[in-house]
Amino acid sequence: MNNRNHVRYGSEQLPVSYRKVTLSWRGGLEDSYVANYSAHGITLVIPPLAHPLEVPVENDAVRVQLPVDRTWFAGRCVHCHLEADGSLSMGIHFDDPADQESLQALLFSALKVPEHSFISYEWEELVGKLCNSDDPKLKQLGMHHLARLRARQGELQLV
Repeated sequence: MNNRNHVRYGSEQLPVSYRKVTLSWRGGLEDSYVANYSAHGITLVIPPLAHPLEVPVENDAVRVQLPVDRTWFAGRCVHCHLEADGSLSMGIHFDDPADQESLQALLFSALKVPEHSFISYEWEELVGKLCNSDDPKLKQLGMHHLARLRARQGELQLV
């Protein structure tokens, strides 16, 4: 989730069954609400009265269960902070490619979008490297493809 060039879906874009998940951290279970999804991870909001006194820190191992198919996804906390209303906001990255593929399939099933329309994260990483290149021609090429990726992401979010 540190590299946000991949497609993200707000929970309002998905069926209601995708909006609430169970978070497992250090043996405890917390009901959480989803702010957004991507095939790489998830951003959760834990209500003020529900979040634990001790909060996860960056790189802590966590698990998330989606109620849709009762699947657990293993990940790590990439950020966690208290919001002004007392709720806890947490970003989780799923490192396992199998989990990423499974989540991607669930998202596309819920969105009713064919899987071939998914923008490969490897391509996005390559475009990011081109954009950061010292070579002006490579940088220009990267910027061109980045604009195309962003346009494509806008099209997917309209579905």
